[in-house]
Amino acid sequence: MEIVSVCAENAEDFGRVICDAWGETYRGLIPDEILDGRRAERWTERARLSPENKFIAYADGEAAGAVGFLPRARDFCTCEESGEIVALYVLKKFQCKGVGKALMERAFAEMTARRVTLFVLKGNVNAIDFYKHMGFEFTGKVLDENGMTELEMLI
Repeated sequence: MEIVSVCAENAEDFGRVICDAWGETYRGLIPDEILDGRRAERWTERARLSPENKFIAYADGEAAGAVGFLPRARDFCTCEESGEIVALYVLKKFQCKGVGKALMERAFAEMTARRVTLFVLKGNVNAIDFYKHMGFEFTGKVLDENGMTELEMLI
């Protein structure tokens, strides 16, 4: 497995992984119209315009997962002195193979914050179990918007 920084040459891989993982993971958890409106091109353009703090994992010669983080959490997070994982997606065929853990560890290594927060979609049992295994705990903070309920976790 190789983890690389996002750049203009691989931004399309970043966008495709996120978009495809959304479809694989969230169908049945969030409204179809939100999923059907997701476009890889939008994520690719975001990655091209702002590649910092984004990484892609390649496994078996394919883009397998992606992570994006903020060195300092957004103002609405419980712990303002934390960094924040804003995106962690691993394609189903690469799950349970260490890709997610490797991406998280790379993001942790890049952050200067001692604490890390993230939001996980309510009902996304696999992700919740993964984050708990990584040491995250629920804070009790809940975000509800666009038909989605997200639960904050902190390590």
